[in-house]
Amino acid sequence: MEAIKFFVDYDDEVTLEKKLADYIEEHVSYDLPAITIGHWNDAYDTSPEPVINYLIANKAKFPNLKKIFLGDIDSDECEVSWIIHTDAAPLINEFALEEIIIKGANGLRLKNAASNTLKELTIISGGLASNTLNDIAEATIPNLEHLELYLGVDDYGFDGDISTLEPFMQRSNFPKVTYWGLKNSEIADEICERVLASDILPGLEVLDISLGTLSNRGAELILENMDKLAHLKTLDLTYNYVSDELLEKIIAKGSELNIEVLCSKEDVYNEDDEDYRYPYITE
Repeated sequence: MEAIKFFVDYDDEVTLEKKLADYIEEHVSYDLPAITIGHWNDAYDTSPEPVINYLIANKAKFPNLKKIFLGDIDSDECEVSWIIHTDAAPLINEFALEEIIIKGANGLRLKNAASNTLKELTIISGGLASNTLNDIAEATIPNLEHLELYLGVDDYGFDGDISTLEPFMQRSNFPKVTYWGLKNSEIADEICERVLASDILPGLEVLDISLGTLSNRGAELILENMDKLAHLKTLDLTYNYVSDELLEKIIAKGSELNIEVLCSKEDVYNEDDEDYRYPYITE
């Protein structure tokens, strides 16, 4: 979807909501189906609440809005784990969105989120808190098809465990999800074990456990259960700590079953030292 990115530079004296207001004043409305919200003023210290409030107060001037990317901020502007957020559920509740992407999760909530139109939800973070995860699990989003959560690490906000993720393994909570990604996690092996035994698995087209600390332990479980994955189009294990020999076996079995297996290990750091294995995105 075509989108305009609104943002402020670090030395801008104007606020981001003022930039939005100036655009509306000039163009009368924002007619594009997507909008990208980049760096707001002091994103490491203040939330985008004024921007969210502006969008909702002027929602009639965004008649075609189907997609919002909130927090499209580069690391040289603000590290992902530093980005301050607030309750973003009003964006889901007030607009007939089909997709929302949120980058950063420090203070992020999605309280009482409800939408019959939302099909794709992605949260990119270095650490996703259990209260935010609970918000998502309890949200009323029955037509969601794409669920992609970067879980991160406890040093940067992930304060849950595998039990916190149990609701995401249940088909009754996400009846239409075909793309399932609980990724960028320091407990990737445990996630792998649980999802292979879950009732959400049979309806998936894409199983994404990428960017985390998946090791031989999880990979061996995958290899043992490849027949359970025969319905998948794609198995994404990109960025992992699995031996090359084991990956080759998974790729070969995937080829037999016509499953695309993604398993690049580019950018993996300290592969041989189990004490220093990290997901791809942390700080």
